[in-house]
Amino acid sequence: MSIAPPDEIFHLSSALPSQLNRTIGKWEMSLIPTEHEAHIRQHKLFHSLELQCSRLEFDSSVTLVSAVPAGCVTFAISQAPIGRPVVNNHKLRPNEIIVLHSDESVHYTCEPNETLFTLTTTLEHYDRCRQRHSVIDILANRTQHSFQAENFQFIRSAIQAISASCVDINDDAVLASLLQALTPAGGFNRKVPTRRKVAIEAIEYIHENTKKTLTIKSLVRQLETTTRTLHLGFIETFGMSPIAYIRNLRLASARRDLINKTWPTVTETAMFWNFHHLGRFSMAYQLAYGETPSETARRSSAKPSNTTSSAYNQVDAGLLSKPCK
Repeated sequence: MSIAPPDEIFHLSSALPSQLNRTIGKWEMSLIPTEHEAHIRQHKLFHSLELQCSRLEFDSSVTLVSAVPAGCVTFAISQAPIGRPVVNNHKLRPNEIIVLHSDESVHYTCEPNETLFTLTTTLEHYDRCRQRHSVIDILANRTQHSFQAENFQFIRSAIQAISASCVDINDDAVLASLLQALTPAGGFNRKVPTRRKVAIEAIEYIHENTKKTLTIKSLVRQLETTTRTLHLGFIETFGMSPIAYIRNLRLASARRDLINKTWPTVTETAMFWNFHHLGRFSMAYQLAYGETPSETARRSSAKPSNTTSSAYNQVDAGLLSKPCK
């Protein structure tokens, strides 16, 4: 799918004190302490009186604070392939959806190189769409704010449907595709498959023990499961194998340390994150980020740029610009 140019590009820089924090549209945006600058690219995918949907792309960690308009509901979908972006103190897993109700506050910290989809609609539109398409009411008797789709393909299909609807201008299809992705075939009372439980336990264990030597055998032993259950559960739930996730997580951790100059050399950074073959580390890193580890280290050693910000227009990020009636 081709990506159209962003509607807006916003720049935050620690080089200029006035750009450390900025209120833009409905969002108050700020750099996290370890970042020098950030660019936020906003694609306004769908905007109507009843529904707004945007895609935000981040190249650095940024904190955004806002609130859901009265009479509305907001869905936030993180497309961070690794890492744990945080919404209201909840660390998101890949393809997990946060649902926020009317007037609830939103405190979001992104991951570098993350794409965030946000969709906000009126409660009236939500109710009409739910009844018309026979999807489950996730707001009824709500006890949690986050929902993990049964299969990552459901979320991928929903995002594709959202993108297609932007061409056809069908706000009903936009919301329906997302609610259908969250509707289990047997309803929320259906027992969660064992392999999905194992996958969720595995990803939590991986993040708590990233520095350990993690292998399929060690994970299977720790989780008291089988190789097949672990592998299939991880692929179905998160869209990649556990070993690929571990490798990418360590690459991202190494990149963060190179940017922050945590270690004196690239070699020490690689060794700390268990990359003991420097040639393979460099190749994998360049494939993931489009530059070598040495290039990242040299660029990060330079002083932050004094580039001034481009014009600051509204960033609605999927929040309706006017209170819902």
